[in-house]
Amino acid sequence: MKPELTQNLWERYGFSDNPFDTRALSMSPENKLSVSKAFIVGESRQSSVTIMNNFLRGRGGGRIVVEGAVGVGKTTFVNYHRYKWEYEAGTKLLTPVQEISVQADWGVREFLISILAATAGRLALAMKPKEAQKDDLLNEISALTGVLFKQTKGLSGGLSAFGFGANVSGSKAITVQIGEISTDKLKQYLHALLERIHHNGYAGALFHLNNLELLARKDIDRLRYFFDDIRDFLQIENLYFIFVGYVGMFQEAIAPTERVRSIFLGKPIVLPVLSLEEVLSAIQKRYELLAIQPEHWIPPVDNDLIVYLYHAFEGKIRFIMDAITTLVIHLPESATATMSSEAAKLFLRELTFQNLEILPLTKREIEELKVAIRLTHFTNSELSKALKKKKQQITKLINRLMHFNLIYQTGQEGKHKYYTISPELMVCNENKE
Repeated sequence: MKPELTQNLWERYGFSDNPFDTRALSMSPENKLSVSKAFIVGESRQSSVTIMNNFLRGRGGGRIVVEGAVGVGKTTFVNYHRYKWEYEAGTKLLTPVQEISVQADWGVREFLISILAATAGRLALAMKPKEAQKDDLLNEISALTGVLFKQTKGLSGGLSAFGFGANVSGSKAITVQIGEISTDKLKQYLHALLERIHHNGYAGALFHLNNLELLARKDIDRLRYFFDDIRDFLQIENLYFIFVGYVGMFQEAIAPTERVRSIFLGKPIVLPVLSLEEVLSAIQKRYELLAIQPEHWIPPVDNDLIVYLYHAFEGKIRFIMDAITTLVIHLPESATATMSSEAAKLFLRELTFQNLEILPLTKREIEELKVAIRLTHFTNSELSKALKKKKQQITKLINRLMHFNLIYQTGQEGKHKYYTISPELMVCNENKE
């Protein structure tokens, strides 16, 4: 008799779901891993929390940048504040269901369309269904943004991604003349929405915009132009904008343009990695929240492995969680005990090298990659010295490794380029023991 297939991968350890889920903590209070329950403020980020709260305490709106390395928890950090200011603050701010992902070819028009869709969609969810259905402004914006989403390059997913469609159906047909919709008209819609927001008891609206590295990657001047293009619309009263990006984005994309810099908080919030104690505390908290029965659960790995992964991934919690999930997924169905750190390290390295063998790399290239892994962060000259190879040979090797996303460039000073190995390879670095 074949075993029944059920979705119980984590039940064998006593959990209702994956405690190492790498998605940002949910803003929904009903979710077991909601940001209201599972977020760890911690001493390392106390100053960042204070700055963000003080920014949002300022009346009339504002603009701020949050920077941090990939995997440190920027989205969860912003979600925590969005949750607090919508559900728990004395002066509440309406915030869309999801963050707004900026696309590489956006300008002011695409920006305003997305802000309109996100704001109207969230407001419709906050209102009583019958009231939202009868609201002419929401119906008109629903029709307007629905057409524009289909016809504007760079916008995808439809209005359902912003919560629209469920409550606002429209009781009458609305004709939208696309050619007549100017940016000024879009701005008028936004002001009208703000009046609705105030009428429903909110002091303003709070937006979280991310994926800005897409514009920077295409052309840093493109990102500067984007901020310059939307500058005047960012100053609409009672709107708060949090832009999330890479370390150095503020200095590269905002600081050079004085008219843009002048409307932002003087410097960005730069999120540090969580301390080891905070990472252990966050994982322990997740165990407790997802336990099917209190005190009756088994940690899939021991804390020694988490300590090892913390150092291997230089504190980036997303990669720590992802590595443990990968490990558990590859374990046999009969595994129900805590895996020792030594066994887990060997298994993770084995899995990683198995993935490398799938790639069309020569044995020599794999051996050279292992040297790069031991260096972790290096310049082209440092790798050349370690491998005792000429510059031309190193350039060819680096291009090969970058092609397969095994290393990536992190900076440049003069002729020297700086590289870092891809995060999944960190577990192969025996120097991190």
